[in-house]
Amino acid sequence: MLTKLFNVARFSSQFPVSPNLEQLPEGLQPEDEWILCEFQDVMTRVKQAWEEIDIYTASQLLKNFATGVLPSHWLEMVKSRLYDGDMAASWTLHRIVRDLLDAFAPICPFFSHYLSSTLYKRSAVDAETFPLISLDFDANNWTSLTESVMQFNSEVWKLKKDEGLSLNSEISGVSIPNDLTALETSLTRMHKLSN
Repeated sequence: MLTKLFNVARFSSQFPVSPNLEQLPEGLQPEDEWILCEFQDVMTRVKQAWEEIDIYTASQLLKNFATGVLPSHWLEMVKSRLYDGDMAASWTLHRIVRDLLDAFAPICPFFSHYLSSTLYKRSAVDAETFPLISLDFDANNWTSLTESVMQFNSEVWKLKKDEGLSLNSEISGVSIPNDLTALETSLTRMHKLSN
């Protein structure tokens, strides 16, 4: 897990950090709203676990998000936006990484301190409050899509593998499920879907 989280943090270091990670930026795309809502849901459950001194649940929630949903699904959706200098994607990435390090500090304080000090010029160990984001969009609507996103991505990756294609190859004949039409643009770009 530490290696995966380190790699996510190192990847994020390529992109500029917004001077204000507290305020939602303009220009958030549907995939940004989705991951922020998913992250908020995870962090709410992590906060509750910490309050109950339930280290196992807190660490598993953080691990599953930081090594699964975030890098495998959202980051793959937004890589091209990040490389194109999209500030909303960069803000989303840095806000999540910073808050992950804050929430992870009780488990691995030295690791969290080093990365947060290097990236954000502040120590995760010194965070005074538990990080939660105030969102102004329908979180329940977005979090209900997470399983479908992961299932669709897995199916496309398997299809490409079965056809001997690299994951970066264009593929045709794949339709976006009806429940994921809000993410159609990012999923099409991510998987290089063609008609």
